[in-house]
Amino acid sequence: MIHQQTFVTKDDQALKLFQWAAGAASLRMAYYGLKLGLFKSITEAPDGLTLEELTARSTLDARYLRAWARTAVAGELLEYQPDTGRFIMAPFMEALLLDDQDFQYSAGLVTNHAVESRLADRVEEGFRSGEGIPFADYGQEMVETIHAFSKAAYELFLPSVLLPELPELTQRLASGGTILELGCGAGAGLVSLARTFPHCTVTGLDPDPTSIALARERIESAGLSEHVHAEEMRGEDLTSEDAFDFIYTQISLHEMDDARVVLANARRALKDGGTLLITEIRGPERIEDCAGTYNAVLSAIDLFYEIPQAVAKGGHAVGFFTRGEIEEMAADAGLGAVRELELEQPLYAAFAATK
Repeated sequence: MIHQQTFVTKDDQALKLFQWAAGAASLRMAYYGLKLGLFKSITEAPDGLTLEELTARSTLDARYLRAWARTAVAGELLEYQPDTGRFIMAPFMEALLLDDQDFQYSAGLVTNHAVESRLADRVEEGFRSGEGIPFADYGQEMVETIHAFSKAAYELFLPSVLLPELPELTQRLASGGTILELGCGAGAGLVSLARTFPHCTVTGLDPDPTSIALARERIESAGLSEHVHAEEMRGEDLTSEDAFDFIYTQISLHEMDDARVVLANARRALKDGGTLLITEIRGPERIEDCAGTYNAVLSAIDLFYEIPQAVAKGGHAVGFFTRGEIEEMAADAGLGAVRELELEQPLYAAFAATK
């Protein structure tokens, strides 16, 4: 293969470093805007807010707010109207940062950057020691970050994109059945599945007690406690046999201590003819494919989160799985008809298998 070389100057690379610094600054400003309620205050005002009005509403220090607002304008998070002195949200930023019903809701990228920043020294030490970082050390904000990343996937992508690709399964569950989610996190998927299949019993397992507590709160708030349950348990410890019509794992298989054991347990727990659905981040198969904005973000999440916590648990620490690895592990677990679903989007890969 012949690779075309692009002429790059030193000035180009220097500008690129400045652009990276600007991007990091914008993520930090977005974090303050979310955590301090500044974006919310601005969007609640029909015509935006002046700096004085924002100071009065937030009761925050005016000097800090002025610096924040200038940086947020520079990073195109806000727009400034010089004729009125008012700040408004930049186009689409309200939906992307505040609307958790939007499929492109991206607040998780913002909070993830903050968590990574706090743990940068720990990751640096991991290079030297080979040690990991337990999930609990990432704090509750990481649980909230994962929820922000996955909420739209659960509430929009799962029922409207993934399940229509499995018509026999949806028909089977329409009149009732049993569903298990492995790695259910804070429970967004459990609620979505229960609402999609109201006649089914839905169970979620996750080893993190903070996540399970949030899941139980979410289930109760949704009025679904009678037929939706969340339990603190690893997928590796699942002992059920012939119990579930549908087992689902949403971008969590790579985080489990031993994915091969989990898949073997999932096969045993499925009823005959039951379906296992696995979704994962679509990671590059080869190093030469690790190019571009998407893969830069993905690889950083892998370095700062996936691998450190896998090492801490004594797991395989592979980061994200590739398509070939998932297909191989599913086949080795005795699952049949393993296939990748054809999805017209670059972010997720989805695999279905049957017992």
